[in-house]
Amino acid sequence: MQFEDREHREQRNERPKEPARNLPMAVLLVLVGIICALLYIGWKYMSDDTSGNDDLTAVPADTVAKAISNLPEEEVATTETQSTTPATNGLPEVSVPKVGDKNEATAVKEEKQKEDKPKEEKPKVEIPTGGESYTHTVGEGETFFGIANRYNIKKETLKAMNPGVDESGIKVGVTKIKIRIKAIHTVGPGDIIRVVSNKYGVSQALIMQANKKTKNVAQRGEKLIIPFAEKQ
Repeated sequence: MQFEDREHREQRNERPKEPARNLPMAVLLVLVGIICALLYIGWKYMSDDTSGNDDLTAVPADTVAKAISNLPEEEVATTETQSTTPATNGLPEVSVPKVGDKNEATAVKEEKQKEDKPKEEKPKVEIPTGGESYTHTVGEGETFFGIANRYNIKKETLKAMNPGVDESGIKVGVTKIKIRIKAIHTVGPGDIIRVVSNKYGVSQALIMQANKKTKNVAQRGEKLIIPFAEKQ
């Protein structure tokens, strides 16, 4: 009896047999097949796109140029405008002025300001009318400015008195320059430069400078040039 009971218990505790594991392997094979099919379809699609690009690039440039030239001028202009004008997505176009550009109103305003602005006139040089006229012949080493300074005259005044003389083209012994002086004094008995200076109201230094003297001496009968006391 004990043996029979043991057999019955063993039969009851017997583990059920596991079903065959062939099903997961079959599913795996199906998935691998699907993946391979997708890869093949993708490769086929990419190869078709590449061949299409080759066909497009193979079109001769002359064919494209001829096609464009055969279009009417209005259509060509419209095509160029559409290709160069970016899409605005329905927004109104805003013209942004370039750097350095001026709009018409600003240009007109500036032009009017230029017209209204008075022209700057150069100050008119007054030529001294008193005294005497003297002609100076250019000597060795003399310049236009040096001659003006010698006779106590401004360079602008000397230029106004000699409009036809080129100050950079004066020639020694040839060019003659007109000068306005106060007087020409002939030295008499007892006339020294100090006496002449008091007589004309001009400093001794200016008289000596105009006559190129280094000493306060003058000979009888000598003609002394008397410049103006104030720079003309």
